[in-house]
Amino acid sequence: MTITKELHKTLIAKWTMKQAPRLKEPYSVGWEDGSPATLQDYRKHAEDTYSLVSNRAQGFQEHIFPGIVGEVRFETNVGDWVVRGPGVVTAALDVKNPDAPDDEIYAAIATFPVVYKVRIIRS
Repeated sequence: MTITKELHKTLIAKWTMKQAPRLKEPYSVGWEDGSPATLQDYRKHAEDTYSLVSNRAQGFQEHIFPGIVGEVRFETNVGDWVVRGPGVVTAALDVKNPDAPDDEIYAAIATFPVVYKVRIIRS
């Protein structure tokens, strides 16, 4: 599989209800189209954009979107840091300090239903 194709697919990792998602490795990994994936694929994309889904009957699933990277910058007209980009739901982070440190921006992103891999742009 080429990198280009990989960036446009969703990687799905699965854990049982008794496992701790993202703290332990998944018991199953596969691409959305049904093609097999490996734990190496999971490790390679573990820091990419993802969403965690839980289902009592099936356990936890992490949907990883390797091709989605948000750009975060402080927008003076909004008075807040904002994430946007292709495939990203544009949203303010509720971080009002234009000089906020990176860790504060990452912490705000981590509260979103989709946790975006981001590129912080400072002017």
